[in-house]
Amino acid sequence: MSKVKLKPRAASRDQVGTWINLQQTFRVIQACIDERLRAESDLSWPEFELLMRLELAAGHPLQMGEIAAQLVGSPSGTTRIADRLEKDGLIERETPRENRRIVRVQLTDHGRKVLGEATQTFHSTLQETFGDHLGDNEVAGLRRTLRHLLEKNGAWQEARCNPILTKRR
Repeated sequence: MSKVKLKPRAASRDQVGTWINLQQTFRVIQACIDERLRAESDLSWPEFELLMRLELAAGHPLQMGEIAAQLVGSPSGTTRIADRLEKDGLIERETPRENRRIVRVQLTDHGRKVLGEATQTFHSTLQETFGDHLGDNEVAGLRRTLRHLLEKNGAWQEARCNPILTKRR
């Protein structure tokens, strides 16, 4: 009996088109957010996101490794972002004596102030580019769809994908 090799399924034209539209939408909205953040707070999106995640940690320092995992970035890239934020007095890093391999990061008071201003910019820009164009049901449906895709690809992690709702108390 001969074994028939089946061709792997390929994405349909509609799937390819949808994927391209998803990527374009992300790039357009991300560019608007990044441009406004830089103009109004001198923060890039990755810098803002790092500060936001520290704020969501509710005063508990995060380790650099945790931050890199949440940002889906390389440890060295996360370190470069943290270097600039520390130089500007927005964060402080600490290496505990008992374990020199760990670096803990937390917001400074100045960092909280800058983050507060940047958060207003982020929220208003996101509303203008995203929220004004989708109803609540559309947002909820899109969120379910994106979570489903992340879960099916083994990439859903509560702390990374749902940080607002998993805020430490």
